Amino acid sequence: MAKATTDLPVDGFVAQEVAFSQLFDRLSSGFKNAIRENVTEPAVNAEKIPSNNQFCLITVLGHSDRVDTAGLSSEQRRAQELEASDKRAISAFQWVFDQITAALIAAGETPPPGVKDATNFGIVPIPCGAANLLNVVPTSEAQRQENRRVQFVVSTFTP
Repeated sequence: MAKATTDLPVDGFVAQEVAFSQLFDRLSSGFKNAIRENVTEPAVNAEKIPSNNQFCLITVLGHSDRVDTAGLSSEQRRAQELEASDKRAISAFQWVFDQITAALIAAGETPPPGVKDATNFGIVPIPCGAANLLNVVPTSEAQRQENRRVQFVVSTFTP
């Protein structure tokens, strides 16, 4: 079985931002190309030519920065962190599916109506809250933006 895994974190969400498309628009062209090449293209290739027996699983991990709002209980903070990370993961999940759909249409293929209908790829969003901070005690907005990220873990394999 041939297998390849790519781990691509994408940080830079501003405070309260959860829409991946907004973050993507601000990325450099080189980073945009890296996302296309390492995240969407493997799924497109797997779905476009099913006879190759290639499969692709894209796991989208959503991450949040710490919520430091005064007056909130630790449970309220964790709930807000989890909600932000969930929204980021779902937004990136939908963005990736939309990109795969557009690429399949451009290639003259009929895309699946939903991820659950795909033959050779899957996308799974997973919220992580603030459980995996890159900067445990951020001292700047730049460090907080490093904490606010999505992480694409892409596994391709051929049985």
